[in-house]
This record gives sequence, structure tokens and C-alpha cells, in this order.
Amino acid sequence: MSRKIIVILKNKEIKKVVEKIFFPLPDEIYYFQDINEALQIIYDEIPDLVVIEAVNDPKIEISIINNLKDDPIFVSMNVIAIVPPDFYIEDWQNFLVDDYIRVDNLKIDLIMRIKLCFERIEKVIATNPLTKLPGNLVIQKEIQKRLNRGDVFALAYADLDNFKPFNDKYGFSRGDEVIKLLGRLILNIVRAEQPNGSFVGHIGGDDFIYIMDPEKIEETTQKIIEIFDSVVKNFYDEEDLKKGYIESVDREGKTRFYPIMTISVGITSNKYRNFRHFSEMAEVASTMKSIAKKQKEKRYAIDRRRSI
Repeated sequence: MSRKIIVILKNKEIKKVVEKIFFPLPDEIYYFQDINEALQIIYDEIPDLVVIEAVNDPKIEISIINNLKDDPIFVSMNVIAIVPPDFYIEDWQNFLVDDYIRVDNLKIDLIMRIKLCFERIEKVIATNPLTKLPGNLVIQKEIQKRLNRGDVFALAYADLDNFKPFNDKYGFSRGDEVIKLLGRLILNIVRAEQPNGSFVGHIGGDDFIYIMDPEKIEETTQKIIEIFDSVVKNFYDEEDLKKGYIESVDREGKTRFYPIMTISVGITSNKYRNFRHFSEMAEVASTMKSIAKKQKEKRYAIDRRRSI
């Protein structure tokens, strides 16, 4: 895939070296002499990478880069600074670049540093920032990879019941702690029950998935539900625990009573059913989760249908 690279170089000799290095790359590369000339395209299209010369008087250029990197919209934009051979800095808070390369090492290191930058940002984006678990893109690839290989596996889709009222009453900070707890709990139990070949991912919000052998997933799910029921009480105020519910306002502005949070899990497997695409399997697991939410005795539901 072609990436957009902005190169800002004042020194003509450095530009000659960089152009020669970049010449074989398949990416879209735009050269500028001054960062102010490049700002419009940076704002309009948010490039994948900015390479900026900071050899002689880097203060102005770096101050502009710092302002850009302070804006969350530019979090995925890599910045590599070309610095003098004797470059040294301790105050990285005022030098918001993702990497640097000394000007005398350009020919050897520039391409490697660029590839390293892209690898690093891809891993960051692919990971949920709250739980550090693999995110949606990795989850989709993992399911599809197993389907393509012909692996037999079970997929569980879990989320919390009554999480939003909890978040509304106690605030996002306590809600985030519950999400982190749930992520750690699922990961630890799944790994303990199946150390090899299992997988845990965080789709986002309070939605998680885990993949295991079909023979292990029901018992593991029961343990996850049981332990979550026990530890989630620690996140409620004592008076709410005594009542067994919290009061919160719904979307229509009416005060309602919500029970203590629980977890619901939908499970499916390709042991007896055929799935070709990850979305088909995820959709069935999601449907089973909806069924689990309606059950009173058991908060998980397993798809036991077979392909004809």
C-alpha cells in the first residue's frame, strides 16, 4: 500500500542524499524547503510520515511539529528528525518526534528507521489502549486466519450487562477500571485453561472475544462469569451493594433502577457448522450473546446448530 511521506529539507546536499535513498520507494513523496509550505497538505491529508531536517536551527520547525503532535488527530503521523552528528537531548517533552537519525548515518539507517516507525505505529493502533489487548483489526485477522487454515475452534463474544448506568453514576474512570479488570480476568482464565492456541481480544468498550478449543470453552466461560460476579462488587459503593441496585437516569431522562453488573457470553464454533468469513462467525456469536442476556438462570448461550 502506498503511503504519503512529507520531506522537509533546507540543505540541498542533504536533499540529494535523501532523494537518492527514497527513489526506489513506491510511496507518494512530497518535498518542501520550509515546514510552513508543507502545513496545508499535512492538515488536509495527514501524511503517514514527516521527515524533517533539524540540523542547523531546529527550534522553529520543531516547535511547529510539537504543536501538531499535541493534537490527537496527528497521533498516527510518524515524525523522524534529521539531526546533527553530535545531537543529544534529555528533554524529550519539548522534542515531540517519534525517532531521530544523525545526518552522517542517513545512507545506512534512514530506510530502516522508517520501516521501524511504521511497524511501531501499526502495533499501537492494533492494540486497545485501555486493556493492551489485541484490537478489532487483529481479532478479524485471527478469526479469518483460523478459518482459512481449517482449524476447529470456538468463538466467545462477551459483554457487560448494565455497564452504561454504572458508568453514568460512578464516572468514566471507575468504568475504565471495570473494563481493565474484565480484560485481565478473561485473559488470565483463558490462558490458565488453555495455555496454547487460545486468543483474547478487546473489540472496544465492554466487548471482548476469546477463542478456545470447543471442548474447553463452556467450562472456562462458567469460571469467567463466576469470578466476575465475585469481584465486580468491589467497584460499587457499600450502600448500593446493600440495596442490590443503583439508580441512574435513562436516555429518556427517567430515573431507573439497575441491578449489579453481570457478564453475558455468546458462543459458537465451526466444529459442526461451516463459516467462511470471520463476520459470519462473529455475527452468530453476537446473536447468541443477545440470547444469553434474555436468560434468567444461565448467562451464556451456545450455538449448537449444525450445517446440513
